[in-house]
Amino acid sequence: MSIDETGPARTRQRYGIRERFNAIVETTSDGILILDLKGKVLYCNPSACALFNKPAAELLGAGLGVPVVAESQGTEIQILRSIGNRPGYAQVRAQRTLWGGRDAYLVVLTDIAEHMRQAEAELELAAKVFTYAREGIAITDAAGTIIKVNDAFGRISGYSREEVLGKNPSMFASGRQAAAFYRGMWLGLTTLGYWSGEIWNRRKNGDFYAALLTISGVRDADCKTQNYVGFFSDITMMKEQQHQLEQAAHYDGLTHLPNRVLLADRMRLACAQSQRRNRSLAVAFLDLDGFKAVNDLHGHDVGDQLLIALAQRLKEVLREGDTLARLGGDEFVAVLIDLERPADCEPVLARMLQVAAEPVRIGDAVLEVSASIGATLYPQDAADADTLLRDADQAMYQAKRAGRNRYYFFSLSDDAGTDR
Repeated sequence: MSIDETGPARTRQRYGIRERFNAIVETTSDGILILDLKGKVLYCNPSACALFNKPAAELLGAGLGVPVVAESQGTEIQILRSIGNRPGYAQVRAQRTLWGGRDAYLVVLTDIAEHMRQAEAELELAAKVFTYAREGIAITDAAGTIIKVNDAFGRISGYSREEVLGKNPSMFASGRQAAAFYRGMWLGLTTLGYWSGEIWNRRKNGDFYAALLTISGVRDADCKTQNYVGFFSDITMMKEQQHQLEQAAHYDGLTHLPNRVLLADRMRLACAQSQRRNRSLAVAFLDLDGFKAVNDLHGHDVGDQLLIALAQRLKEVLREGDTLARLGGDEFVAVLIDLERPADCEPVLARMLQVAAEPVRIGDAVLEVSASIGATLYPQDAADADTLLRDADQAMYQAKRAGRNRYYFFSLSDDAGTDR
């Protein structure tokens, strides 16, 4: 580009170019400098004077140390302003030209001080968030090696910064999640760029804690992952409260056996499984004989301890997959699943009678009770869960009338049953 036409060019054209140049550079917000090949200022516009906070008389002829870069490229310089030595920043672009018939550089300075201040403020804010966040934050490289953690990370995990830098997050694994869990996590990271969910980790002291974790990939301009950033919060207390609510809703407070609500769900599932596998199941309703006398003679506290002991004994009799529930008082229900033949439940029922009748020592007292059990079979008794429970209850009363300490099967034919 040539700003100043020389030689045989027409005078009118030369002055027209100069006028247009002056009109542009005198009003633009960018600083304009013309430098000779040694970097001395040959021309400066008002915006350039404002950037350097110097009058034109001081700039002309001065060597400002402005770097000259190739056309279409840019660099940034720091300008030391004279007022309070306050630094400012400008972006520099330059290209070769002619000035007064001599080779020169046209230099354009764009004030980016405000942009830099905003960037610095954003960096400062990000640093404060990283430092003061209550959530634990960990940053890894693309290979998963930890390169930075915040203070909350240490408070939650118990590890110091020095103990985790350069390590892989697998060091916190609790062992409570299978390998498939972590495969799913990395599949989400590699395909979607993020993963979020609940995870159990282990603190430095060995304690387990539940964390709500979000991991996001940080990608460069070519969409290649450079880092992973993980945010997590300790939700152990929330999980414990949730567990307590679930326990209260589905489990008996005294024996910690399933209650009536959970029993109904288990029975519906058991019936569905029985149909799929073409197997039978038995619903056994157990009521203790002589339990009222224990309460009257020894008090309810001793009676409660007896119920706890018998609940444990009865539970140990059942097979894996069977359910023992307490309906309240001294009433229990057992659901015996996956019976190849209906008669396969009888050894279990007999064992339940046996352990219920064995003496139980509570303090100085030796307590003895027995049990009466009513049972019904599915799908022979092709009823819903509520009806199965009612039929087993009816059979239990038949067992009591027949002399107690026995089990009795509900029969659809005579609405009575047979006892053992």
